[in-house]
Amino acid sequence: MNVADTERMASILSEGGMQEADSAEQADVVLINGCSIREKAVHKAVSFLGTTQSMFKVDGKMVEHKKQIIGLGGCVGQLDQGKIFANAPYLDFVFGPDTIDQLPELLHRVESGEKHLVFAQFDPTMSYSTQTKILKPKAQAFVNIMKGCDKYCSYCIVPFTRGREKSRMIDEVLGDLAKLVGQGVREITLLGQNVNSFGKGNPNTLLREPRELKNPIGKVGPRDGEENFPQLLRAIDADPRLLKLKRVRFTSSHPLDFSDELIECYHPITGVKKLAAHLHLPVQSGSNSVLQKMGRHHRIETYIEQMDRLRAINPDVGISTDLIVGFPTETEEDFAATVTLLDRIRFDNIYAFAYSPRPGTKAAKLVDNVPNAEKNRRLNVLLEHQQKIAQATYGERIGRTMEVLVEGVAKTDELLRRAEGQALASVSDDVSTHRVWTGRTSCNRVVNFVSDTSRDLIGRFLPVKVHRATGLSLIGECSHDELASGGLA
Repeated sequence: MNVADTERMASILSEGGMQEADSAEQADVVLINGCSIREKAVHKAVSFLGTTQSMFKVDGKMVEHKKQIIGLGGCVGQLDQGKIFANAPYLDFVFGPDTIDQLPELLHRVESGEKHLVFAQFDPTMSYSTQTKILKPKAQAFVNIMKGCDKYCSYCIVPFTRGREKSRMIDEVLGDLAKLVGQGVREITLLGQNVNSFGKGNPNTLLREPRELKNPIGKVGPRDGEENFPQLLRAIDADPRLLKLKRVRFTSSHPLDFSDELIECYHPITGVKKLAAHLHLPVQSGSNSVLQKMGRHHRIETYIEQMDRLRAINPDVGISTDLIVGFPTETEEDFAATVTLLDRIRFDNIYAFAYSPRPGTKAAKLVDNVPNAEKNRRLNVLLEHQQKIAQATYGERIGRTMEVLVEGVAKTDELLRRAEGQALASVSDDVSTHRVWTGRTSCNRVVNFVSDTSRDLIGRFLPVKVHRATGLSLIGECSHDELASGGLA
């Protein structure tokens, strides 16, 4: 969502005639989009803000007239509400996620001489309408379909920085997607703090199905008579304007609203054809005791039941999750339950973090009784354990040909050639003349593959035969024959 917000900022400013600078030092306007989900993320934003001060020094002294306008935005700006001006008087303005579209006005007012502006108000209405903005044509795009969260997990700052849940209407989203597809987008990721609760409060005027949602916990999400997320996914599949849209992803989700009807969307035959075979469903802990203190309101047994049903419907679905270690009162037994959960579910990937208290949350009032050293130890144990699982699960794909959406040349192109030389040499006599590209499968596995084509493959869907696996990625090759046989999309 932060990436999508950043692109929206850049797109709005480009519509006003501005262009991206090659570096912050060269820019006339510097915008810092700060995340506050964890303490470390806030420190990064504030630290970068501090480095901008050096841009205005000559021989170690501040110059009176600085060229640049600096704004601090995102969730950090939403929480700060201008308090940071005391420590950073050179900062021109602060803005929140709900005021991104007001950037042109902010810049105009700063250029007119106003200082220390704060634009961080929440939109008070319950309706939500927007249009996705992308800076330049590309194959992938992020699309906000709802914002805010009503869950108020005890550790989470998001409800305080993004506000209450509100959703766009399905027809508006479909029109937005049609425009993006017309611009060449072939894969979209639907965004929301909890996309599973999409549609609450929106009338289901077209009587789209399914009308009601349920899961093992009981009836969840929007009520009968309202729009819901499975309706949106099936409407995307049925819309003739979206024939060229190949993949649909979404993030993020909550187990309480992960309905049986959404699971059925993953069915290979009766489900949503465009839906990528991947699910990111944060679980946060493997201990029911910790989950209760986190305010998650779901039990591990229910989460496992949901994942078992999903894999029974579609065994190829890749599953990832979020995990927090060292939550206040977490015992060694609680942590062991989280490690056990990795063995039980066998996630493709995890995003694991050591707990850090966020101001204003319920958990911040708890005694943070797990020492930092112990938090870091548990985090390393968890990550190492997951690495072994991923090595095995990725290895199960060796020998298969998988469709990959190419995202670019691998950042570690030369490194890969050296490290994987033996594996790649088995499919190519002269590895040094090939390029190593990177992309993702439908199940969200990273694939690095060799091709000797001189063509630009970015944004193409290609069949790649997997020859080797690591705990982080798959290694394969896309041959001349595959390129010539119409593999390019």
